Amino acid sequence: MKMACMIDSGLWISAFNKKDAHHEAGKSIISAISDGLVPNVFITDYIFNEVVTYIRKKIGYAASVQVADVLLDSNNIRIINVDDSTFISAIHIFQKYEQLSFTDASIVVIMKNSNLKWLYSFDSGFDGIKDIYRIDTLMDTGL
Repeated sequence: MKMACMIDSGLWISAFNKKDAHHEAGKSIISAISDGLVPNVFITDYIFNEVVTYIRKKIGYAASVQVADVLLDSNNIRIINVDDSTFISAIHIFQKYEQLSFTDASIVVIMKNSNLKWLYSFDSGFDGIKDIYRIDTLMDTGL
């Protein structure tokens, strides 16, 4: 079984936003996910929310609907919902790490609770979080 990984909001946003500095890298990773080369992909409902809301605000309605369809219809992507326990734990992580948004803190909790180690992200705020390994290029996965 190939590794399981979480995909951060910024990576999805970069793939769909041609003006983003990480657009090409994000697009190549998302293409690999769509092609099934990166199986066992997870996002949270908070990530879904951030991505479709950002795309709608910055790019437009049609693009946000397209992104939502990609996230919801892919056989390679599973959405994990933030439950009450995760929410409470995320508050503690959010308070502990100044560099993390609340969504990022919930990602940390879900990754630790699900024994996920790999996070595709361009956000260096995750660097130094114990047992989470941030990768930002497709080559880092060994694929």
